[in-house]
Amino acid sequence: MVNFWLLDLLLGLACLLIANQYWYLTRARFQSAALIIVAALLCMALAALVGAYRYGMDPGTTELHRALTRLSGFASFLLIGIGLLWSRLGLTWGADNRTPAYVVMVLVLASAIALSESGMLVSRAVVDLYSALGLLLWLLVAVLELIMPGRLTRKQALLLGGGALLVVVNGLLIGTGSSRLLGMARTNWFHLLLAVSVFSLLYARPLFTLEKSTDG
Repeated sequence: MVNFWLLDLLLGLACLLIANQYWYLTRARFQSAALIIVAALLCMALAALVGAYRYGMDPGTTELHRALTRLSGFASFLLIGIGLLWSRLGLTWGADNRTPAYVVMVLVLASAIALSESGMLVSRAVVDLYSALGLLLWLLVAVLELIMPGRLTRKQALLLGGGALLVVVNGLLIGTGSSRLLGMARTNWFHLLLAVSVFSLLYARPLFTLEKSTDG
């Protein structure tokens, strides 16, 4: 599909770039919290990059793309929300090792798969539920930073919260399919705006440091 592969590629590269920033934070305080966000972004990047390959070169990878997209839906937003809240609360569990991060990742994925396979909820409903919960946690952290300033400046908190709100509006108004936003058809606007949302996580990095940010 025209432009789908390019915007999937853009989303994948954006996720890898931000994941790289958080990878460096795993070597300092809040190793587990930062590692959880790295894992979330890698899931999203893998799904996007395979999508770019599918749309641009080999439609035969459709099933693999669907599986990776479902995996990202189960994990990405919920893990981002958990990682942000974990660091905002200053939890010491997992501050000096990564084992708790692995435990959280396994629990999130195992619970999502169990719900989906048990027939209690269809996969799409599980994705929606876990994504909504993750976005609520993401927004909660931004709101907490606005009303009870911690390590983020007001500008950083607003940009962080704006990223989560953009995902919500993006999903409600555009969806995951092609659209005719701004009169242009066959363009994956959902992934373009999702890439913008991912970049807002750059402003959350001071949450993972020992000092309050003085930028912006």
